[in-house]
Amino acid sequence: MLAKKIIQHINQLQQKKIRIKDKEFLIEGIKGVNEALDSNLEVILIVIEGSRRDEKEFIDLIKKAEKKTVFIEFCGRKDIKDIKTTDTFPGVLAIVNQPEFNIHDLLDDKIICLDGIKDPGNLGTIIRTADWFGIKNILLSEDCVDVFNPKVVRSTMGSIFRMKIMESKNLIKDLLYLQKQYHYKIYCLTMNGKDLDTLKFKPELIFVIGSESQGIRPEIEKISDDQYTIFGKGKAESLNAAIAAGILISKIS
Repeated sequence: MLAKKIIQHINQLQQKKIRIKDKEFLIEGIKGVNEALDSNLEVILIVIEGSRRDEKEFIDLIKKAEKKTVFIEFCGRKDIKDIKTTDTFPGVLAIVNQPEFNIHDLLDDKIICLDGIKDPGNLGTIIRTADWFGIKNILLSEDCVDVFNPKVVRSTMGSIFRMKIMESKNLIKDLLYLQKQYHYKIYCLTMNGKDLDTLKFKPELIFVIGSESQGIRPEIEKISDDQYTIFGKGKAESLNAAIAAGILISKIS
């Protein structure tokens, strides 16, 4: 049986303000917790459903956690009813310290910049896609969905632990800094730019993707070096932001 304090803290971490204050987040599921243990981040606590502790994948997980001296708690059915998660309890979850990155951590390669992405599933899918294609640097605008939102974390399928993701407090200021101090080219993915297939890129490149509903802010388009478009062959009005990002990332990776 879990202590009430642990259940309360797990449930509080569903709230953005608590995640910011405590600099912690939740990861759910066997794959995600394994990825957390394999990363350089500090795993503070793992909670495992007691009835599953003898399953092979959980035995292996427990051994790995014990090697890293991570504290493990087992929970019962009553505890599971009290724990709030993004879906049905997946058998295991962990509390992990948040990584912190600054603008200088992103200078080693291309940067995907997301402006106003609000949907957790879209953000998680973009992170996972970038990881697949080997692009590790993501810069988020101040009004994007929180990258440590449990739905975002779950939809990354563990990719979040291999990425450098910076949540900007002033995106335009950060973009101008990269443009002027480090000669990064800023390109925007828009509906009326040049054909993306004509892009000749270099490592010092930032590609900005906007939300489906609002697109990219005019202030960002104004400071960009150029704009590009994914041209389609059918009659669909637009692409989902995550799909557009996937096409773009596959082109520039």
